[in-house]
Amino acid sequence: MGNFNPLNVLVVVQPGLGTPDEYEKLIEQRFPEQVASGAIRIRKSTNGANLGDEVLDTHIIGSGMIVTRVPEMKDLQWIMTFSSGVDHWEKWGQIPKHVPLVHLPGGSGIPVAEFTIGLMLNLAKKFNQMWDNQKENKFMRICGEELYGKTLGIIGLGGIGREIAKRAKNFEMRVIGTDIRIIDIPFVDQVYLSSQVDEVISQSDFVVLSCPETKETLNMMNEERFKMMKKSAYLINCARGSLVVKEALMKALNEEWIAGAANDTHWIKNPLPSYLPSEDELWGTKNLIITPHISSWTDMYEKRFGAILVENIDRFIKEQPLINVAPGFEANRG
Repeated sequence: MGNFNPLNVLVVVQPGLGTPDEYEKLIEQRFPEQVASGAIRIRKSTNGANLGDEVLDTHIIGSGMIVTRVPEMKDLQWIMTFSSGVDHWEKWGQIPKHVPLVHLPGGSGIPVAEFTIGLMLNLAKKFNQMWDNQKENKFMRICGEELYGKTLGIIGLGGIGREIAKRAKNFEMRVIGTDIRIIDIPFVDQVYLSSQVDEVISQSDFVVLSCPETKETLNMMNEERFKMMKKSAYLINCARGSLVVKEALMKALNEEWIAGAANDTHWIKNPLPSYLPSEDELWGTKNLIITPHISSWTDMYEKRFGAILVENIDRFIKEQPLINVAPGFEANRG
C-alpha cells in the first residue's frame, strides 16, 4: 500500500448497468475497519466523462466505462474494467504506460451463454410471436423447430464460446467452432482454425459470434458470408456489433437469405456498452430479435466482477502481484 493514506478508490458505473453502490458495499464488507477509519476512501460516479478535480488524487479505479481524466491522475496505480473485453480501453489509448489494466476474462461466460441459448430457443420456438399473439388475444398455433441434432457453429471458442458449447451439448446438438489452434475442447465435436471460419459458417444451423473485435474479425459478417449460410440458418451476435456489417445483415434478413437473427450488440458505443437509437432502420428489419446489450448483465454481475476488484485491492495493500492483468496492459509496458 506504500504511503497511500488514505487509499482513494474511484468506482464508476454507467446508469442501466448497475450502480456504484453495489461495489462500494463489497469494498466495505472486505475492508470494514479501513473504510470506517478513512484509510480507504471510496468515491462514486455514474459518468466517467464528467468528473471533477476532486478525483485527480485517485489511486485505484473500478469502472464500467472510460474515465476520461485518467491521464491527469498522477498517483493512479491501476484500473479494473468491469468487463471481459478491453478493446474500448485499447481504442481510447490514453492509459499511462505504468498503469496496469485488470479485467475478468471469461467473466461473462455463464450469463452470455445462458442468454445465447435463450435466443436460440426463441428463434427456434417463436416465443416472441406467441407473446405478440397473446397481446392481441390470438390463440394461434405456431410450428417450431428443435435444437436436437442441429449444428451449432461458434466463432471463437474462448471462455464464452466454451460455456455456450457446454450448454448446447445438453440439447444434443453437434457443436463445431473456431480457435487459434486445433486442440481438443470439451463439448466441441470439431475445432477449426480461425482462418477456416467459412467452413464453420456454411455447415451451421446456428452461427454464434463469440470473438473479440480484431483486424480479422472486424466486419467479418458481410454479404459474402451471409450468402454462405444456409437459408434455414440463424445468426446470433452477443459479441461486438462491429463484427457485422449492418447493411449486409438487413439485406440478408429482408431478402430471406437466412431464416433469422438475434443481435445484442450494436454499432454505436456512446453510451457504452453499445446503443441503438430509436430512429435506426434496423428496428424494422424482418425476422430480427433486438436486445439492448444485456447478455452479460445479471444479478451476479457486480458480485462476479467486484470479487476481483476487492481481491486486487487486498493484494495491492499487501504489495502482492495483481491478478487478471490484461495482456498488453501490464505495468511499465513499452
